[in-house]
Amino acid sequence: MKIVGILGILAFLLGGLIFLIGLIVCINTYTSDYASSTCEQAARDREKFGEAKALCGSVTSDCYKQATIGLTSQADCDYKTEYMQKQMLMGIVPAVIGGIVAFVGLLMGVGGFFFARRKKPAVAS
Repeated sequence: MKIVGILGILAFLLGGLIFLIGLIVCINTYTSDYASSTCEQAARDREKFGEAKALCGSVTSDCYKQATIGLTSQADCDYKTEYMQKQMLMGIVPAVIGGIVAFVGLLMGVGGFFFARRKKPAVAS
């Protein structure tokens, strides 16, 4: 049973590390303004896109492309928002799996060493 305890401690340490890494990714993603700043800029540039379309007529013309160089579109906002959602998912999944592994490892470690200490009854021959 000591081997179960040792494996449990290793699982607890590995699961705890994975949990912490996932938690750090989640916190960094949640506090980041990567997507929100792009969406704010896209909202400010929306009017300029309308002006460029009115001036040039077609959105496929060279005039429109020249007028909108450097502006942030709604597609950029959508792309970065989707990217951040995927990144949050990439933080949540390891955090949950690491938490489960750490909890099971803790139970294995405590149980393995607890049952290893019990004296086995002597068998009369």
